Amino acid sequence: MNPRLSDEVVDLSEKIYRYAELGSEEFRSVKAITEMLSRYGFRVEAPYKEIETAFHAVKGQGKVAVGFLCEYDALPNGHSCGHNLIAAWSVGAAIMLAEAASDVRVEVFGTPSEEGIGKYAGGKVLLAKRGAFTTVDFMVGMHPSDEWCVGTTALSDITYRFTFRGRSAHGAASPEAGNNALDAAVSSYVGINSLRGASRPSNNLVVGMVFREGGRATNVIPDRAVLDVEIRSTSAPFLRTFGERVKKLVEGIASAYGCTVDGEEITPLYESYLNNSVINRVLRKYLEALGYTVREVDEGEVPSGSTDEANVSRIVPTGHIDVGIAPLGTPGHSDDFRDYSDPRKSRKALMDSIEATVRACLEIVSRRELIDEIKEEFRRRSE
Repeated sequence: MNPRLSDEVVDLSEKIYRYAELGSEEFRSVKAITEMLSRYGFRVEAPYKEIETAFHAVKGQGKVAVGFLCEYDALPNGHSCGHNLIAAWSVGAAIMLAEAASDVRVEVFGTPSEEGIGKYAGGKVLLAKRGAFTTVDFMVGMHPSDEWCVGTTALSDITYRFTFRGRSAHGAASPEAGNNALDAAVSSYVGINSLRGASRPSNNLVVGMVFREGGRATNVIPDRAVLDVEIRSTSAPFLRTFGERVKKLVEGIASAYGCTVDGEEITPLYESYLNNSVINRVLRKYLEALGYTVREVDEGEVPSGSTDEANVSRIVPTGHIDVGIAPLGTPGHSDDFRDYSDPRKSRKALMDSIEATVRACLEIVSRRELIDEIKEEFRRRSE
């Protein structure tokens, strides 16, 4: 990468790092990204698919099309998942590939709220439902990590919000006149915890819950309580079945307390990940050529998280690299990981990941048999 482009990529990442916009609110980040892509000759559509903080950028007219997944949402403690680096990587790789291979169509998909915050939570799932991602032959995604890897795993994931409604009353003078929505929510929390025992260990069930509301004063029986329930599993069918059991349990408990409850999905279903070993093999080759020790993720590993990138991997062949920016064992979503995501600290890893990605894509697009192999594996594994 030439020094000028390298500096621009780092500057872009620094801007997004400073903006630290939560999911569905990434307006300044998208503006910075799309302005840079436009300067380098990409045709940009933003908003995209009626999603305000999504975009689609295209350059080239070739028969072969390569896609890059771009993320830019932060968490409440800043870019503690390093999505500012993902954005910079996708932009840098797309620009370099388009300049090196004029006969290739290069596409960048700007995807909001991977972390599942706001009205565009799970942006890739929403975009997929609206027909995105089908215009490329293969896709590449990236994520900062504490080690260098190709391939990834992901738990299926869905989050429900349960809003309990009861009746308020004076907590001492007339408690019998009230219906305690918070009691219904707390009992539901306990009941859902008990349901964990109904899952086989092989489902790798993970349940996370938090109370969003629970009353306003201690001497008033709460007439409203809100409980968010996130469930994850290696099996999407099991996840749906377990989710239905959770809803029935919550409805029964609410009724027993004389309350009503409304449930809604506040994030769409994140699928499990479908790796493409052909793309990952080529990516690994060029990362190792730069001197990195690169681990190929075993799909038998129990995933440690979830991503809407997995939904894309079910639509189009997708390769993935994890970029080692932090010491092994540094937890994601932590303040420490946020500090390592500062592009002034992770510049070399970012530049090397871009170079390896571009070199891998150039090899793939120059060898028709590789593209055929990629598509055949995807077809076979999708059956």
